[in-house]
Amino acid sequence: MKTLTTLIIFSLSFIFVTAQEQNVTQTPLGVVNKRMDFYNQHNFKEFIKLYSPDVEVYTYPDKLLGTGTDNITSIFKPKFSAKSIQVEIISQMYNGNHVINHEIVSENGIKTKYISIYEVQDGLIKSVRFVRDY
Repeated sequence: MKTLTTLIIFSLSFIFVTAQEQNVTQTPLGVVNKRMDFYNQHNFKEFIKLYSPDVEVYTYPDKLLGTGTDNITSIFKPKFSAKSIQVEIISQMYNGNHVINHEIVSENGIKTKYISIYEVQDGLIKSVRFVRDY
């Protein structure tokens, strides 16, 4: 009986911890940080799953660059295949559904600074606004 009780407690603990880990990933900050992880791993399959099918990408504040995951795919899939890009988060803050990153993106040795503003809804990136250092 003691073994069965221990097994039940262990199982419930595992379920609780797993649920907590999933909730952390589903927070806006967790979603954006997973994006960064998959970006640096060049894992396009998991990276694209973090975007809403109708994601909107802007140059700050409101110049629309493109919409939808097909647009994201056309930009990032070749770069991931070539493993030509990396991102470094310099600083990060969040408020509600918005995450703001100060990032340095390196592509083929060329570094570009960005302020990236991610809006996350229902566990997916709904919009991104980039402020670039030209």
